[in-house]
Amino acid sequence: MFKNYIKIALRTFKKDGSFTFINLLGLSTGLAITLFIIQYVRYEFSYENKHENADQIVRLTMDYMDGETVVTQDCETNPPTGARALKEMPEVVDFTRAYPIGEPHLNVKVKEEVFVLEKVFAVDTSFFSMFTYPLIKGTEKGLFQKAGEAVISENTAKRLFNSTDVIGEVIKMPLGDTDKLFTVAGVVENSPANTHLKFDMVFSYASIYATPSINGEEVNNWGGNNTLTYLLLAPNTNYEGFTTSLKDFNKRLHDEKKLEDAQVIGQKISDIHLYSNKTFETEANGDATSVFFLLGVALLVIISAFVNYVNLATSKALERAKEVGLRKVVGGTQGQLKFQFFTEAFLLNFLSAGLAVIFILIFKNSFINIGGLPSDFVIFQDYVFWVCLISAIISGVFLAGAYPAFALSSFQPVTVLKGKFSNSTQGTVLRKSLVVFQFVITIILLIQAFTVHQQLNFMRNVDLGVDIDKILVVNAPAETKDQENYKGFKNELLAQANIESVSVSGAVPGQPTSQFSTTTGINLSEVIEEHNYNFYLNYTDSEFIPLMGMELMAGENFTTLSKTENNEVIVNEEAIRLWGIPEAKDAIGKELSFWGRKWLIKGVIKDYIQETSKSPQIPIINRYYDEAFESVASIKFSGGNPKEQIADIESIYKAYFPGQPFTYFFQDAEYNKQFKADERFQQVFNVLTVFAILIACLGLFGLASFTIAKRTKEIGIRKVIGASTPNLLYTLSAEFMKTVLLSLVIGIPITYFILKSWLDNFANRIEISWWLFAIPSALVLVLVLISISGKTLKTALANPVESLKNE
Repeated sequence: MFKNYIKIALRTFKKDGSFTFINLLGLSTGLAITLFIIQYVRYEFSYENKHENADQIVRLTMDYMDGETVVTQDCETNPPTGARALKEMPEVVDFTRAYPIGEPHLNVKVKEEVFVLEKVFAVDTSFFSMFTYPLIKGTEKGLFQKAGEAVISENTAKRLFNSTDVIGEVIKMPLGDTDKLFTVAGVVENSPANTHLKFDMVFSYASIYATPSINGEEVNNWGGNNTLTYLLLAPNTNYEGFTTSLKDFNKRLHDEKKLEDAQVIGQKISDIHLYSNKTFETEANGDATSVFFLLGVALLVIISAFVNYVNLATSKALERAKEVGLRKVVGGTQGQLKFQFFTEAFLLNFLSAGLAVIFILIFKNSFINIGGLPSDFVIFQDYVFWVCLISAIISGVFLAGAYPAFALSSFQPVTVLKGKFSNSTQGTVLRKSLVVFQFVITIILLIQAFTVHQQLNFMRNVDLGVDIDKILVVNAPAETKDQENYKGFKNELLAQANIESVSVSGAVPGQPTSQFSTTTGINLSEVIEEHNYNFYLNYTDSEFIPLMGMELMAGENFTTLSKTENNEVIVNEEAIRLWGIPEAKDAIGKELSFWGRKWLIKGVIKDYIQETSKSPQIPIINRYYDEAFESVASIKFSGGNPKEQIADIESIYKAYFPGQPFTYFFQDAEYNKQFKADERFQQVFNVLTVFAILIACLGLFGLASFTIAKRTKEIGIRKVIGASTPNLLYTLSAEFMKTVLLSLVIGIPITYFILKSWLDNFANRIEISWWLFAIPSALVLVLVLISISGKTLKTALANPVESLKNE
């Protein structure tokens, strides 16, 4: 019996080949896209799940306040914070710090050969008991009990020693103003991709205590927030209770003057990747809103595919009403008819699911590249994938099978054989409603995709206030004694063709700079600060401002005669605005006070973007920096192709800094890295939008084919009585265009509110203009016309004799 149902279903599919093809293509692509996105979302939410104690680990961060307003959020805290929390908070059972060394990179030596490491941290002895980084060499017991011990990743071991059997090997590393020797005490598996705390090397925090100063920061005081701090909470700790304890902890620190205008905040490590965008994060984090947004879009795509399926299924069901009547006349029961329709729905959904799996196999690598996912990204091994696939099949069966199974099988044979059911408005209203719903989805997605593209282009092309084209940035050598060779290095560079100028600085636009709060000592003399602001400090020489194309609003630039003892600084417009100075010229000659010294404002430069165009303008203080090469050197090219001169620059570098690795980046490329996550989001969103449009147009084509086929005789009669081809085209297209126009009326207001909410997240943003809606709307109308034009034109040009010869 079941075999017979299968035969009938396959015969039906073959008979209605175009409808079967449209349904299979729409459902399979919709399923594949949705399953991809669900796996992507699962990956984004999987961060830190490799750590066995993930649900008990909290990262402490700092919020800097201006009254009740949060001014800046910093992911680092003061070094003593963790030990103090362990001592005073009953929920805390352990802590560890991770102090970043040599950001953004660190040069180390192994047997006089220099290597560059990018992620190096000083950590406490509890680090490996709190976090799960499995050791493949060495033992955790007794690790980091003494200074000078280091643990490296598997990749680092292979790079430095060409082996993982490296216990006892020695690594030479600059620490503060001296070089220290570290003994490898362990090798761990490479950090998983889904953790915020990846490292090439960690060493014992005790090593820091032997160094009076590291990067200008005292390592054990409450004056500098420079350390990542993590707490391990007791099992089954009530997080609300911990939050209450943390408030009391903050109050004690304020009472003791350890903190002023700042507070310590707790953050679950599982929330860091998607819900944290603080300064000095260990890597660029994701965004929960974008992830949920993509998930919502993916669900809309699969809903659109199901709408297609239901719409076409109901259309064909109405066409099959007479078949149902005949079956009932010859003895077919209502149960048998229901089972037949459900069998057809199951087969179609099952085949679509199989095609979806094939599409996923074919396009997996492309999806991984677009989504920025790790190469070992798991899809088929995840049980959730199969649960979602089976759920989609079951949903499709009931969505598409229910209407014909229950509606058609219940009608009386006499009614359907007379054709009264087919002439009713019941099916027409349902189909039109579904088409409107589907195109509302399509319109929303297309307008949003267009706006995302425009916003990203706007951020890329926003006026930076600096010229970052044709600038090669070279990282400083590791060893202090080599830095005195900088003048010779600079002079020889300037003698090269196409090199216009050379400058040293602490950071270049596109990189983070040091951050200080007014509460730690930056105050304008003669002004009593009523607010708390964070200022950003950069070290620059006399070439920096002209090389970067910055505009001097008032005062003078540094000169080669300037000395650090003169305590001169150049500030930006945002800084003087926060100080309440109305004009740039009024700031010249005023004194600042920080670090226990007086600093003279020598000039004011126009605001420029230092870190990211996504954030509001920051107040910047540029301190004069003599010609020591300690961070980066910027090389400005006047012409030619800078890439062709890299080899020559490397030769000069190695002549003055022998044995040091030559590392560099182009400033425009470095600056544009901030848009990588947005570009991935845009690519994924564009793919979803394209498939949503494809599915909607496929559905409209199928529906148009069905509707026009029913009106063939009507068109023949119209042609006989003199209707022109343009008139017939209008008649056939008008119904569909009206439906789409209704979708535009509904979809545009909804999209407006979605766009407004999304764009409000950007400091630099486009305005919501009429053309953001007009261009995508026009494109939708064009696509609709293309979808139906072939069928309508063929029908309008057909010989009316063919459609009327049997009448």
